[in-house]
Amino acid sequence: MLDQVWWAFEGVLRALSNPLIAGGVVAGGVALGFGGRLVARRAGWRPVPSVLAGVWLGVVLGVTFSRTLPDWAGRDQFCLLNGFSVHGSAELLNVLLFVPLVFCAVLATRRPVAVLGSAVALSAAIEVVQPLTRRGVCETQDFFNNSAGAVAAAVLAAGVLAVHRRRAAAR
Repeated sequence: MLDQVWWAFEGVLRALSNPLIAGGVVAGGVALGFGGRLVARRAGWRPVPSVLAGVWLGVVLGVTFSRTLPDWAGRDQFCLLNGFSVHGSAELLNVLLFVPLVFCAVLATRRPVAVLGSAVALSAAIEVVQPLTRRGVCETQDFFNNSAGAVAAAVLAAGVLAVHRRRAAAR
């Protein structure tokens, strides 16, 4: 498992060495971080996790849409139908991709089910839009892996909120 994490870290560094991906991640993170602050003010959400959720949304969108269609991508099939797997650095990165976004968004909104549903819908939308924009490949595995990470993050954040509520009630 430690080897997979190391390979995933190296994969992130390789991806960020591409100026288009790095620029997309930075620009998206900054723009959506500001957007997160504005939404927090209007919706009454917690400001710091809202900004962080916005930044992570920018990272997710920047990573997924700042790259070009790989040469190996087949033209015969709109979406590759493959299953959940964490065997490999790209697969592990797809599990981890939505974790910070969902965790921060749940802390900001205090609505784990709504955030989880939105994250799963966003993952599905990304997978459908990628081949249409020629910015990636639609794979069911990516959707399943993103969704698994989103579920883990929503459950973890809901647990953090529950502990916080218990401590506040005990005071």
